[in-house]
Amino acid sequence: MEPVKNPVVTHLLAKKMWEKSQTPKPTALNTPLRYSSSFGCARQQGYNAFDAKPTEPMDEAGAWVTGLGTIVHEALQDAILEVFPDAQFEVASGTEYISGSCDALIPVSNLGVDVSGTHVLWELKTMGTYSFDKQVGWNRMRGEFKYPEGPAKKAIVQAGMNALGIMGANPEIEIEYIIMGSTTFEALSINKAEKMGVENYNRFLAEFWIPRSEWEPQALAEIRRAEGIHYAITAGYLPDRIALDDDGDVLYLTPGGKNWQCDYCSFKSLCQQDGEGQVWINQSNLTRRNED
Repeated sequence: MEPVKNPVVTHLLAKKMWEKSQTPKPTALNTPLRYSSSFGCARQQGYNAFDAKPTEPMDEAGAWVTGLGTIVHEALQDAILEVFPDAQFEVASGTEYISGSCDALIPVSNLGVDVSGTHVLWELKTMGTYSFDKQVGWNRMRGEFKYPEGPAKKAIVQAGMNALGIMGANPEIEIEYIIMGSTTFEALSINKAEKMGVENYNRFLAEFWIPRSEWEPQALAEIRRAEGIHYAITAGYLPDRIALDDDGDVLYLTPGGKNWQCDYCSFKSLCQQDGEGQVWINQSNLTRRNED
């Protein structure tokens, strides 16, 4: 039996999520750049800063994945508050050109663990099984372990930028550790979990504690990159199509090439029209969101 092509009931939550995704989410402090774009394409950040209208807006599948992540975030924040009543959520920070907000800021004194600093910053990432298995070092098909890669660098950098911003605005706060939480929607099977010695929550989630000596240098480097992007935007230019890969190395992007970043970009067609290199904003083909 084949599924119907036009569902009547089952798609309604996805439809609601998609409709919501069509309204752009403002930056935390109304800055042109956001922490969550760390490692992202400079050109894409420029389009967002100039309020360009997407030529390939998020589709229903993308909105579904993003929406599920939001549901988990909000539910988990409620659960955190029940255990750690002094926790703060969506704490905003930033500079004149970049801003963001963290998932949670929790006093160290609440945690019952011996770590330095006054607070820990917690960030959550929901993901598919492929990304999760890379982080924890699973070969799920064979039921074997391999080298765990840990959280994505861009996620650590985003959290680190949040931490630096919060401490810069609040001298009494000292953040030495960032807690990166990862969850996936498909748990490791019972049989493979027994074979691999994986128990309870670790079948579908992981928690990594990242020390300041690791996250701070990476966050500072990305802040310097963001300064360069902001300088180009302020001068009236769209930056070149440059991002960073999973290792933090420079990545030159080409729409229509083999870069997944371009495949999922909301400005792919526009970027192809504008061409490579820095583009003066008056020579761009962009249409602003509030224009007809």
